[in-house]
Formats: sequence, structure tokens, C-alpha cells
Amino acid sequence: MATEKMSENRQKRTDEISRIRGLFNEVEGGVLTDFRGLKVKEITDLRRRFIAKGIDYQVVKNTLTRIAVEETSYKDLQPILRGPTGIAFCMENPMAAAQVVVEFSKDHEKLEVKGGFMEGTVLSISDVIEISKISSKDDLKSQLLSVVNGPSQKFLGTINAVPQKFLGVLKAQAEKLEGS
Repeated sequence: MATEKMSENRQKRTDEISRIRGLFNEVEGGVLTDFRGLKVKEITDLRRRFIAKGIDYQVVKNTLTRIAVEETSYKDLQPILRGPTGIAFCMENPMAAAQVVVEFSKDHEKLEVKGGFMEGTVLSISDVIEISKISSKDDLKSQLLSVVNGPSQKFLGTINAVPQKFLGVLKAQAEKLEGS
């Protein structure tokens, strides 16, 4: 019975390592945090912020995560995996996790950024902070569209102004003739 229990535990451990490795292979990027000292209410608030951005935040076992990343491009995360670790996994916008963590840590000093990862590269704390300052793809697209649309909108305004001014001159001339 003891052997059966050990075998079951070993299988669970193997499955968890595979699951974590799969996450690292699927995601665009993420951020590692140390959440010691945060109250349950604060962690719940952090999770809500992550969920709102489509980010999966998980508390992981460091030993299993170190094994999971061992044969990936993220093996340099191994030294960071000490103490309580929460990982924010981003499926689409890798900058979103950095933005949420950096913004949250401004009001909650106990949340510590340990590092991050993006597209096969391990990020330092300063890298995560710099990435948090970058606008999302959607924001950049809207900025580009406003730059592209700006001149055409000004041109249309100029074209519309000519007939409006001409009508104003005609109206003023008509009023002048009526008054004479």
C-alpha cells in the first residue's frame, strides 16, 4: 500500500511538471512575483486585475517549476525560483502582466517582482519595469491610426471650410443688398 501511494504521488508530480512545462511553452510571457506579506484581500485584488487582462496567475512549487523549465529556453529562471513564487502567465499580451504587477506594487510595497520571461528570454526586474511602460498592441494601433488619419481629416476640414466661407460671403452680400 505504501508503494502504491508513492507511485501515485510520483505520477501526480510528473503530471504537474508536464503541466507547468506546457504553460511555459504556450504563453507569450509572464512575470514572477513574491507575494509574502500581502493580505488575502490584496492577493484577491491582484488576481482580479490579472483576470481582467486575461492573465493566469498561479502559485507554483519552486522545485517542480525548476524541473519543468530545465529543458526549455527559460532554464535561467531557476535561480529566481526561491521562496514563495506566483507566476502570471500571459497568453496574448506579454506586457500586460508587467503592467499589472508594476502598477499594483506602487500601492502594495510587499509585492516583489522577481523577474519575468518573454518569447524565450528571461527578464530581469528592471526589464519587467521597462516593459510595463510599453503600450499594448491595441494602443499602438490606435495611435498609428490617429497619425495616419490626422492629415486627411485636416484636408477634409480645409476643403469644407472653402464652401462654408463662400456661403458666408454670399449671405453677407445678400444682407447688404437687402439693407440698401
